[in-house]
Amino acid sequence: MRITGFIILFWVVLGSCFTGYCRERHVEIATGVYPPWVSEDVPHGGYVNHIIVEAFGRKGYTVSFHYYPWERAYNMARQGRHHATSFWADSPETRKKHAAYFFKSEPVMYAKVVFFHLKENPMQPWQTLGDLKGYRIGTMIGETSTQILKQHGLVVHDVGKAGQVFSMILNRRLDIFPLELLTGLDILYYQFGPDQSTLFSYDPKPMFETPASLLFSKDHQQGDRLVAVFNQGLAQLEQEGVRRKLYQDLVAGKYSKFK
Repeated sequence: MRITGFIILFWVVLGSCFTGYCRERHVEIATGVYPPWVSEDVPHGGYVNHIIVEAFGRKGYTVSFHYYPWERAYNMARQGRHHATSFWADSPETRKKHAAYFFKSEPVMYAKVVFFHLKENPMQPWQTLGDLKGYRIGTMIGETSTQILKQHGLVVHDVGKAGQVFSMILNRRLDIFPLELLTGLDILYYQFGPDQSTLFSYDPKPMFETPASLLFSKDHQQGDRLVAVFNQGLAQLEQEGVRRKLYQDLVAGKYSKFK
């Protein structure tokens, strides 16, 4: 009986150690929905999620993603309730704010944000954001582009989802909508179909082009260590040629729901 009791105690202690070890090697990330980059409804959770899982996996970590509206995802990580939030564009307007609360990773993608509009209502040539004051601009709550436009004194119409903004443009209630190029094309085709999606175009002049990164919470005790671990895994993917392969998959449409 003593031997049996010892064996049971041994496995309980060992199991607890393994459980603690697994907890230490597991990363929880708050994110939004931005297909084909991140989404629960596309293969591998999207290109960015795939990169994150592969990079952490190279270092022996597992990852889980928690989906929220973008602003809430940011705040959940800022408060240390998740290890990190993915993914956020780097810009002069947001850099200081991010640095106050987060450790920034190496880039996981490069964003090209453009203004979508109806083909029958093209934008006039513009040089600065101040030139856009005559447009009814639709935006998504919490997005980097939304913050930039507001900081430049532009009046915007905040909406919860990209599909809603496109519908408002289609119904002539809004004129333009800043959104990452591949994301906009993906949403238009999937949610509006080939007939209505062809009614849209985008301005050739980007609002901005910038790298985007994971932000690891300074309020979480593992934040500084995890950003270093992730950067190491990311560098390993680069050396192995995996990032190039996954980007080719992205361009080929393999992270799109309608592929």
